[in-house]
Formats: sequence, C-alpha cells, structure tokens
Amino acid sequence: MRFAIQLMIDGGDAADETQEIISFDRTDGALSIDELGLTLEEAKKALAALQTAITGAQVMHHSRRQRPCPDCCRPRWLKDNRTITVRTCFGKLTLPSPRYRRCRCQAMPGIFAPVVAALPERVTPDLLALEARWASLAAYGVTAALLADVLPIDEAVNASTIRNDAMRVAERLEAELGPEQAMFASGCQAEWNKMPIPGPPVTIGIDGGYVRSWTDRPTNFEVIVGKSVPEEGPVRRFGFVAGHEEKPKRRLHELLVSQGIAMNQEVTFMSDGACNLRDLQCYMRPNAEHVLDYFHIAMRVTVLQQMARGLPPPVSAAAPAAVAVLESVRRYLWHGNVGRALILVEDFTDGFDLITDPSPEVRKLRRYIEEFSRYIDNNADLIPNYAERHRYGEVVSTAFVESTVNQVIAKRFAKKQQMQWTPRGVHLLMQLRTRVLDGTLDNDFKRWCEARQKSEDPLKLAA
Repeated sequence: MRFAIQLMIDGGDAADETQEIISFDRTDGALSIDELGLTLEEAKKALAALQTAITGAQVMHHSRRQRPCPDCCRPRWLKDNRTITVRTCFGKLTLPSPRYRRCRCQAMPGIFAPVVAALPERVTPDLLALEARWASLAAYGVTAALLADVLPIDEAVNASTIRNDAMRVAERLEAELGPEQAMFASGCQAEWNKMPIPGPPVTIGIDGGYVRSWTDRPTNFEVIVGKSVPEEGPVRRFGFVAGHEEKPKRRLHELLVSQGIAMNQEVTFMSDGACNLRDLQCYMRPNAEHVLDYFHIAMRVTVLQQMARGLPPPVSAAAPAAVAVLESVRRYLWHGNVGRALILVEDFTDGFDLITDPSPEVRKLRRYIEEFSRYIDNNADLIPNYAERHRYGEVVSTAFVESTVNQVIAKRFAKKQQMQWTPRGVHLLMQLRTRVLDGTLDNDFKRWCEARQKSEDPLKLAA
C-alpha cells in the first residue's frame, strides 16, 4: 500500500500545477502498531518537503512577476542566478534568487534582486518568537537543545545564534519605547472631573534584586522589578537594570497605559523606600498614593532586636529593655505614629553616650540604629496607618512582589545559574521574560506582522 502527498498550486491566472511531495509505503493487508499512521521521522520529512515545495513555488512566482520593467513593461535581462538562506521552524531553506539588470529606460543602472528585496529578514517570525520565548525562560544552550529536539530541524542550532536573535527582538521592543519625561500626570482637575468614572484601584509593588556582574567581577548590579495588580484585569510585570535604563518612568507609564489605567484612577505605589524607587513612582498619576513597605520596617526592627540580644556583658543586662523599646518603635510605626517612633529611637541612641569604652558589638548596634532612624525620617511621608489599611483589607507590604523577583530575576539569572551577566544582556532579556510571563509577546509579533502588511511594498522602492 502506497500513500502519496501531492501539492496543487493554483496560480490564479495560470493553469493549476500538481506535484508529488512525498510518498510512504505500508504492508498490504496487515495492520500493526509499528506502521500505524506516520512516524515522527516521516512527519518531519513530509513537513520539510512541503515547506520546500511551497517556498520554491512562491519564490519563482514572485520572480516572474517582478521581471517586467515597471516603466516600459519589457522583461529585464537576467544577470545571474544566486541563492539565499532563510531560517524557519522547519530548517534552513535555500531559495533561488535571480538577479536582473535594470532596464535601459531607467535613469539609474544597476542590479535588481526581487527575492532579496522581498526578504530583508532571513529568519521567519515564528522561529524568532520561539527563540525569544524559550531563551527568556531557559539558558541559551538549553533552548538550542530544545529547538533541535522538538522542532523538525535537521541542522544544529547554535546557542549564540539564539542569543543574537533574542537580543534583536528585545532591541526592537526597546526602540518602540517613547522618550523619557519628568512627569506623566497630564491634564488638570477640571479635565479629570469630566472623565468617566474610573475603574477599581490598582496596586503596584516595586522591589529590587541583584545579578552577578561580568564586567565588574565579583560584584553584583541591581535589577528593579515591579508588578501591577489591578482588582479587575490581567496582572502586568516590568523590570529594568538600575543605572542602565535611561527611561524608567516611561517604562512604568507604558505599563499603566497597557492596563488602561486612567488619569483619575487611584493607584497605590509600594516600595522599600530606596531613593531610586521613590523617584520612579513620583508624578505618574495625580491620584497616586505612595506607601512604604511595612515588611522592610519590621525586618529592620527584628535585626536590631537580634543584635541587642547578642550584646556582651556588662551591657547585656539592658538587652531586655532595648528589645522592649524596639518593639514599641515597631508598634508606633504600625499605627503610623512616626513622630513618637523617632523620639524613642533618638532616646535609645542617646543612651549609648552613657557607655564608656563601648565594645565593637555596641558600636555596631548604634550605627545600625542611626541608619534605621535616617531611613524612617527620609520616608516619613510614605508611612501610613498600617493597622487601618490592614483592617480594610488593603495591601501593607510588597510580599506579592517577592514572588515576581523570583520569577523574573532568580529563576533565569541567579538560581542554579552560575553565570555572570552584562547589564545590557540582563536588561534586554528581562523585557522578553516579563512579556512572556504576562503572555503579551505574541501580541507584539502580531502587531509587527500587521505593520509589515500595511507598509509600502519595498519592491516598488527597489525597482
């Protein structure tokens, strides 16, 4: 029993053409599990043969249509026949590329290659999307192995090629980002009052992580990660490398726009109080509320209490009182009483002046308490009544962002990945990873495909 797959080409104005693509033989009068349907190898061969036949017909049909001169309609002289290579999900295709001499009726002589002009990019969007998606989730070498095993590709996939393709997609996304502005809260109160009733509040948490540096070993560089969680609608993530990103506010603004957050909508920004994070979230929305993460306050107080418990004699006798004072500081901050908390911290710091010849542990504790006092004083405007927010079910910490830091940074750039990175590589790959986690990368490729279809035909310009 013989099975044959045939391809029928309907050229519209030309006669239909039918050609056999591939055939398979099976034993007559017998049915076994070994010969049931197509094997994986036969399916790969069939797809490869079908891809070759379709692309060959497309290229030849396009070349024939572009041979006549657009001015005098006379056929142009053939100079030579060459080939170009295009990478697809079904392997590398070697396509014929005839080159024609420009007609004498045109003022500018030269060579015209219609296939080269029609295919300026030598990688199909489907393959680019797969490479970008998998490279953002796994190492480049693992991605190369997955592509070689899963996709019907005969040629070996190079990890450096996948990295270059992924970076090219990320750079295109970066080029679409608008210019940076100091303020994105546009309009006035009169315009905001005329706007429709806004949607439910949105909470945006911002936190940071660290990645091993390749250029400045063995130090690390900081990566900022954020997560926008509306009460209704999809969750969105964003990230960038601190110091490398030139448009941090623009990136956050585009995130808000993609979620449809209006200017009169309530937005709550939560961060750990770092200077770069405070500047990032300012002037984004007029109804924005900025809240300091209570988790970082509680952890700082806990560290101070542990240090107080570990003081050596004779000051160890005052350890229980010091722990109690720090616990009172935490309770005052929980209820938003920043002034009283700072007074307790100041009185607690003055008590160190009574100690003659303090030990290294005492000096270290005093240094940490003074740093904590500056931290609270600098972020006093961002400390609300956490107890009241908690009673009303509002968010008081950036715990929901910690999982995002693990998703975006740790799993790809740090955990079980003994690799060192450049700021540019992490920044670009992070743009792909956040879009893959949000499920929006496919929308970008669809948008680019629609833009190519709407754009002017490049062949007219080349001709």
